[in-house]
Amino acid sequence: MPENTLTPDEVNAIVRDMDDPRYPSKITVFCDHCGATNTSEYMVSSEMTSKERLAVARKHLVEHGGWEHTDDGDDFCPEHAGSGA
Repeated sequence: MPENTLTPDEVNAIVRDMDDPRYPSKITVFCDHCGATNTSEYMVSSEMTSKERLAVARKHLVEHGGWEHTDDGDDFCPEHAGSGA
């Protein structure tokens, strides 16, 4: 399990804590080459913009899923990461 993955008990504790602004949100990232998708739940905050929430998913996929995110804003699945697609 990746080091930043929360256990179900940790998620329940966060959700029950009324002072904690984080909540689980389902976010999908699309490969800009082939259209493959990765949909997962991430803990985000109500203070975050949608761009910041997407950055959480992108960072996780780059660090733990083999995805690539370019400075131009493109996302590439593990099959196309580093291919210059």
